[in-house]
Amino acid sequence: MLVLGLGGAGCDSIYQKTQAPLPPEPCAQLKFRIDEAQRAEQLTGQYFTTLRDGLNQGRSEATIATDIDRVAAAVFEFERRVASVRDAAALCEGQTQLTSEIDRLQGRSKELLDQVQVMRRGGQFHHQPSTRRNSQRGRQTLIGPRPGRVFAG
Repeated sequence: MLVLGLGGAGCDSIYQKTQAPLPPEPCAQLKFRIDEAQRAEQLTGQYFTTLRDGLNQGRSEATIATDIDRVAAAVFEFERRVASVRDAAALCEGQTQLTSEIDRLQGRSKELLDQVQVMRRGGQFHHQPSTRRNSQRGRQTLIGPRPGRVFAG
């Protein structure tokens, strides 16, 4: 009986230490969640840049596949953070100054999710002017964010 009691105490302390402390006020939680989503968006942009650079440098298919997986994971993490923003926004009324940022994050998340789906199907998606030859189909494939989009970071 004593062993079971001690095992539970150890698990609680690990989870308590790793959780980010959320402010108690709903609107402060919303701002905290927006900051998290913005950091996830920046990380996603860095992974897209790494992927684009790898394609431009002619890295191996295995490396490119890993970079695509990394981009996909970052995009899904960004989507998860945006979902947290939506949840926090539902509890915080009267924060109209944050509405445009919430809308922007939601739109950006959808755009990036769509790009990952296209990448996974081996299709074409937008990038700045550089291209690579798709050897399987003999066509050029464009990679990266839409022209004019700049990732913060």
